[in-house]
Amino acid sequence: MNLILFGFKGCGKTYFGKKIAEKMQRPFVDTDDLLRQLYTEEDLSVRELHQKLGEDAFRALEKQAIEQLTSLSDTIIALGGGAVLDPENVEILQDLGELVYLKADAPLLRRRMLLNGLPSFLDDEEDFQEMYQNRLPIYESIPATRIDVEIFDEPAVLAALRNILILGE
Repeated sequence: MNLILFGFKGCGKTYFGKKIAEKMQRPFVDTDDLLRQLYTEEDLSVRELHQKLGEDAFRALEKQAIEQLTSLSDTIIALGGGAVLDPENVEILQDLGELVYLKADAPLLRRRMLLNGLPSFLDDEEDFQEMYQNRLPIYESIPATRIDVEIFDEPAVLAALRNILILGE
């Protein structure tokens, strides 16, 4: 069974994904890395890639990356923050494995994003608030196991992910 982590940028998808993959001795895939591999014209960060391609072309490339995941099994997958905004992607992902929503509140996410730079599609903190308000109901509506990364410390988050994997086998 694949374990598929989604949520806002800064919620810990890649961090916890790598940790649980190592702990459970499973492969780890980050769709941001797949996007960069699919775009072969030049070596760009995901942020630069989004800036260069624009929203529509970026999301089309993201859909290609998600379609590549269908051949994976027993893998921990971290999705880009916008991957689940497309209902077709969600449908593919639901067939692929167990979806886990890593939930975090706006103040924590904003702090983390400001440390690493806002995503290319955000100009300022006001844009962040708008993005958060727009995406939150979508994330919350997706049938998934929820883990609140603000309530649980790192060992508890990893234990919850481990339990999902064990119960899903």
